[in-house]
Formats: sequence, C-alpha cells, structure tokens
Amino acid sequence: MADRPSDAQRKQERDQLTPATPGSGGGFDVQPPHLYYSAAVVRDGQFDYDKGATQLVEALNQYSQSAGTGWGPDSFANVYMQITEKFIKTWATSVVSVGGVAVGLTVTANNYQAADWFARKMQGPPPRRMPPVVIDKEPNYGKVNDIRWSGTGEDADSWAISGALGEIPDFLADVIRPAIEYGLNLGKTHEITPGAREDDLKGMATAWRQAGSTALKAGDNFTSAISYMTDPQGNSEWQGAMKSFCQAIWGTTAWGRNRDAQGNIAQQGGRSWKTSGTVAPAQRRPILEVLHHTADTIQKTCDDLAQVAKTCRETTTNLAKTAAKGMVEDLTTGLDALELLELAGSAMFGKLVMTFRQHMDRAAADKAVEIYQQKFSDAASTLLELEWELDEALRSAPTFRAEEARAEAFGGRSMNEFKKEHKLLNGENPFPYKYTIDLAMAEDLGGGHTIDKHVGKTDAQLLQRLRDQAKGNGEPKIPAASSFVDLASAQKYTQDCIRQKSGDIDAWLATGPPPDPPSKVFEVRAVGPAANSPLAVAPVTGRTSRVVNGQATPVVDAHGVATRLKYDPSLNPPFVVVTSMPE
Repeated sequence: MADRPSDAQRKQERDQLTPATPGSGGGFDVQPPHLYYSAAVVRDGQFDYDKGATQLVEALNQYSQSAGTGWGPDSFANVYMQITEKFIKTWATSVVSVGGVAVGLTVTANNYQAADWFARKMQGPPPRRMPPVVIDKEPNYGKVNDIRWSGTGEDADSWAISGALGEIPDFLADVIRPAIEYGLNLGKTHEITPGAREDDLKGMATAWRQAGSTALKAGDNFTSAISYMTDPQGNSEWQGAMKSFCQAIWGTTAWGRNRDAQGNIAQQGGRSWKTSGTVAPAQRRPILEVLHHTADTIQKTCDDLAQVAKTCRETTTNLAKTAAKGMVEDLTTGLDALELLELAGSAMFGKLVMTFRQHMDRAAADKAVEIYQQKFSDAASTLLELEWELDEALRSAPTFRAEEARAEAFGGRSMNEFKKEHKLLNGENPFPYKYTIDLAMAEDLGGGHTIDKHVGKTDAQLLQRLRDQAKGNGEPKIPAASSFVDLASAQKYTQDCIRQKSGDIDAWLATGPPPDPPSKVFEVRAVGPAANSPLAVAPVTGRTSRVVNGQATPVVDAHGVATRLKYDPSLNPPFVVVTSMPE
C-alpha cells in the first residue's frame, strides 16, 4: 500500500470529486463520477473504521497487570487477552474487505469510461482515475498489554494491610506492620494481593464501549455510500442487490444459517449469517454485530468486576481496620512511652499477631475473598462464550478480491440501471467469437451469482459453505465448493470455457426454443493451451473442495471450469450465466 493520505488530503480529494447527486436532474442516472466519489467515501469510511481499532489498542495500553492476582483474576486475565486478540484480528480482517470496494468501484467506473470512449471512436487513451489508496493488507495494531499480575511495577500492598496500617500510630506502624502482614497471611487475603485496580477496569470498560459504537457506525457509513448509488425508486433487483452488498461485506453468505453463540443451528433466535435482499442492511451485518456484542460484553464485565473489587476492598479493609484498632487499644492502653517502645521487640511479635487475629473476623474476610475469586472466574466463563462467534466472524470476513469483484458488479450494473441486458464493460474483445460475456455485468442478471459464490473465497470459506449447506447428519448437499482467485481469473477462465464449448452451446440452443433442458452445465477439463495440447501445463483455475463419501475433502487446486447457462429468450445471446466455477 502506498503512503496513506492525510485527513486533510482525503477531504480535499472528496470535495473535488463531489458531483451532483444521481437524482438531481430528475430521474436517477448513475455515472462514473458518482462511482469515483463513492469510492472516496468508502475509502474514508475504511480509514475511520481502521482508526477505531487503533484507538482501542492505544486506550487499553494505558493499563497493565490490572486484574491483580489470584486464581480467579488469573483465569479472567488469560481469557480476556485471548478474546481481545481475536477481536482485534477480526477487526483488522474486516477493514481490508472495505478497501476492496473502493478499488472495485473505481475500476468499473474506468471500464465504463473506456467502453464509452471507444464506442464514440475517440482517439488516444480513455480518461481514467487511479484507484484510491486503501488498506489492502491486515493492519498490525500491535499487542495489547497483559492485564495479568506479573509481580512487577508498583507497590503490591493488599487492601487489608493498607487499611489496617491506617489505624496504627505513625511511630508504631513500621514495627507492627510485619505482625499484621503475618496475621493476614494466615487467612486468604494474601491470595488476592495485590487486588484488581478498579480505575483501570473502569477505563478499560470505557474503551470497549467506544469500540462497540465505532463498529456499528462503520456499517452505517458503508450503507450510506452504497445507497447513494441506488435508485430509491429502482427495480426490486437493484434494491435487493444493494441490500445484499451491504450485508455480504459484513460476513453474510447465500448459504449462511441462523446460529447461536456456540455455533449450533438455531431454529429461532440466534444470529443470521444469511444474505437476504429483502432485509435492511442495518438489521443484518453479523461481523459488526459480533464486534459490538463482544465489546459490549467486555465493557459490562469490566464495569462489574470494578464493583466486585470495590466490594471486596471495602470489606477486607474494614475488617482489618477493626482488628488493628482493637489490637492497638488492647496493647497500648495504660502504657507509658518506654513500655510502648517494648512493643517493637522481637519477643512481642507473637503477642502482636495473636492480638490482631483475636480481633480479625477471619471467616468474613475469607468469604469476601472467595466471592471475589469466583466472580472473576465467572467473568472468564462469560468472555469465553464469545469465542465461537469471533472465530466465525473472522472466518466469514470477505477478502479484498471478493469485495473488489462485488463492487465492480454492483457499480457496473448501477450505471446500467440494472437493466435486463447483456453489456460489455470490461474491455473483452468479442471478435471473432460467437459468445462473449462480462461476468461483472452478468451478476444478479436472471439469478447470476458467480461473483457472490465463486470469487475470492478462502479455503476456510469453501469448507464453511459445505458445513452450512449440509443435511441434518452433516453430509453436504452439494458435490463441491470452489472459487476463482479473483474476478480477472473468473472472467478469463469462464470465457475460455464458453468459447471451447460454443458448438455444444449451439447444439443445446438448437433443441428449442426453449432448449431442453432449460439450464445446462458446460464443463472443460483444462483451459488455455492445455485444452488442446496434452503436453502443455494446465493452469490452475482456482481452489475446490469435493465431497467424497458424504465428507468434505481438503481444498486443492482445480484445473477445469464448469459454467451453467440458463435459457432466456429476452436476451442476446439468449442465456444468462447462472454460475461458473473451478472444478
């Protein structure tokens, strides 16, 4: 990634790109300037979203060793760090997804400009803009300070000792302190020495609260940018595509399911991971929902633990104060100055300890410590319940290439008002071939879904699809899941398949109209020179996981292509590309 522009530079660029709104001239006409502007807005939204994670890490790194010590706090600190790391990783991955959209919108606007330029037989290179500088690799936000007590740093007095010493005359405090410490160590208060830092926990809670709000705002900003290019009175296909776009970037898929916090399929309730063109984007953006829910849960947990620490501190401190006060009264009443000094002698140590313990309600102090330890342990269990959804959100975050392809499709079809027609924007030369397609412009056309289901998917996402599209016994309902690396390879290899199979397509269409069957799959085992030469090395067309004996197999390279066409007499040529995939 090139150097990021400053906030001032980005604002200046956005101001320069601001066009009249698509609906300002009556009707709704999306042109390349609108896509260039939207790309800048999306880029700015990405940078703001990125800042949210940076600010969280900076805020959390004001604190360290904040949980104090004890088996409960240790358990909480370990899980807290584990969940925090996954939270930041998920945030970073989803930041990259947004960058792909800004680039894709610019690319498709450039393609449109070029197609129009050559259609008008203009001379020289067509006008184009460089895509905006975006974040295209996972940001490294750095490590968050460990909140587990490591035994370093500030003085580690217990709350009880500090409280007890407050009741001791200054000239006796230093000599009596060892006896009080020993007396307290005979109970459980030493197990939580030092205790959790209440102010730290409250500060951490504030940072998490802000992070949760920032996550949801990122979704609102993205929806606003995409809605800008969508005719509010447009056809249902356009509206549905916009809603689907604004859901998919936050982790929904066509095969997503409703799942509870442990990953079980939920018939009612749960979180929906399924894309729906009839649902408002704000109601379905699972990655952001998971980030917000995680941040909200951690915030509430930290606030609750601050109160737990306060309660335990007040209880043990008051008990120690009472014991110290009673000890002083018992041992100093009626003594002259010389006799008071004798209290400092080693022979008096045992008496000091015994007297302190006689006045210390050890059972009450131990009970307060036990409650404190258990509350921290329970908090660890609460945070651990967040883990599955964070893992799923991380797994579901679209790649940069997937969102770049989706943006090219949505932007291109928006400029063509989602008309039901074949249109070439990608510069593909149709001559001398009979059938030429533009996959971006074929997306959502008659149910076309190559980009949605088969472009830019990770290996984990392919296996996720087979998991989601499974029967009750876990056996996948589809024979395989596969993906092209990016839109360019999807276009290249799909076009290769169609051109290799032009004769077969002719024969299929000749059985009609309508042809029999109305939808047909055309397959090739290899593309490029390898299609005609057994000596040529077959290029890798993508990645695939096949289902064998009811089980998903490891993801491997694919070398062939399968393209499904569906007859549609209203189009020229009379079919839509329903889907195309490596195999």
